[in-house]
This record gives sequence, structure tokens and C-alpha cells, in this order.
Amino acid sequence: MGSNAQSAIWRAGTVNGAGTEPSGSGSDIIEFNTGAVVNDQGHILQTKFTVSSSVAVNELPGAVDKLQDTGVQGITIYVTGSINDPQGDGVDPAHKFKEWMLEDKTINVTNKVFPKGRFGLRLNDFTTLNLTPTADRGYILSNVEFIRDGETKGKLQFVATLRFNGIIGSPNGSGQYIW
Repeated sequence: MGSNAQSAIWRAGTVNGAGTEPSGSGSDIIEFNTGAVVNDQGHILQTKFTVSSSVAVNELPGAVDKLQDTGVQGITIYVTGSINDPQGDGVDPAHKFKEWMLEDKTINVTNKVFPKGRFGLRLNDFTTLNLTPTADRGYILSNVEFIRDGETKGKLQFVATLRFNGIIGSPNGSGQYIW
């Protein structure tokens, strides 16, 4: 973790096969909020968190349809932020996002398997969404949207969509769901 970094998105890969968050600013991590609003890494402007229930509808002619709760349908996180203009050098955040979207979202590396997703998230100011990928759970980076504002030079907006995949657990009877 960077000295002043408040947030990071990373992927478990060959460099950090254990699934732990990589240290420093390598090819498998993007750190945010390390300084100015636009710096070499980026700044998170907003995080949106959606938990959806799956609801089955049993149609009843002439009456109100019966609804049945069938459990959690999905957990989706939208991270909105800004990064420096892409420089094309292969290490800027825009290039990392592009590489991550084109490569496998799950992986089996050196005795570590991430079948549920190989992406992790750290938000120091909202730890509820934090996740380090394991064999039982992980985030899949399902979408990245880039927005170029023609009036603002040197800045690229992004929206990264992470989807939770795996087992939602409550270890040690803590009463708090973890992922």
C-alpha cells in the first residue's frame, strides 16, 4: 500500500499469486487518492454499492401476484473516479484497466486458484466493500467505462464495475457478513 493511498483496485496474478494486495505501483494495482485530485494514479470520486434480491413472481389471475424471495441475486460495486490522461506507456491506470478487461478474470497461478474472481478492492474510508480474493470469493471486473471531457485537459474519468462472486460468509459468529 502506498504511503498516503486511501484506496486501491488490484488483481491477483503471477506477481502476487497469494492473492494479497501488491505493494507499490506495479502492473497489478491501481492506487487512488494519494495526493492531488489528478496525479499519476488517480482519485475516486464516488463509490456506489448495489445488493439485489432475486424475486420470483407467481402470477395470480385476477389478484395481486405473489412474490417470493429467492435470495441474493448479485452484489455490484461501481467505482467512479478520475485518472491522468493515458500516456500509452503501459503502466498508466487506463492501460491497466484495458489489460485487465482483455485478460482472464479468474486464474490458477502457482498453487493458488481464484475461480470466483481475481480482483480485490480496498477502500480505507469504507471498509465494508473491501475484499482480498480467495478460492471462495472474489470480484470480477465486469465493465470499465472511460469518459473524456473535452473541456478538461489532462484528466480521464472512469467508471469501473466490480461484481462479487462466491460465498458470502459470517466467520467466527461475528454477525457481520464478509466478502
